[in-house]
Amino acid sequence: MKTFSQLVIVALSSLFFSSCGSDAPKEVIADAVVEETTKNWEEFTISAVGNTMQDMMYSEKNLNVKEGSWVRIILKNEGVDQAMIHNILFVNFGKRKDLALLANEAGPDNEFIPSSPDLIAASGLALPGETITLEFKAPAKGNYEFFCSYPGHAGMMKGYLFVK
Repeated sequence: MKTFSQLVIVALSSLFFSSCGSDAPKEVIADAVVEETTKNWEEFTISAVGNTMQDMMYSEKNLNVKEGSWVRIILKNEGVDQAMIHNILFVNFGKRKDLALLANEAGPDNEFIPSSPDLIAASGLALPGETITLEFKAPAKGNYEFFCSYPGHAGMMKGYLFVK
């Protein structure tokens, strides 16, 4: 039978070693850092500008990226009017109008993001003055479109993604 002092030593030793943790979480974190730094990132800041339906647009109309690269879009909503809520969706070429209609059906609970095989990537909604970030892997070489799927915005807020 162990004495009281032996039990205290065992308890303190267990506490010490458990507080030190194992190497496993450190390796997981290290792997995540290595993965993040080895990705080939192409970053774009796109502003959603304008405060009326007539003058709203993206600051960028064309984006060029390399196939297989990682794309980071920083979407800045520079609008101040409450109706100027924006997002950004990347879709297969020629599918913008179809997905804009599906976005209306998806509604606000889904942030106007439709479920479709033609959807490549989509951001959440940015309220006036907010900035959001979208990250995705560039699709295969080809031409793609991007647009805002908030109701009524797709006709004015649009552009092209060219993957080389």
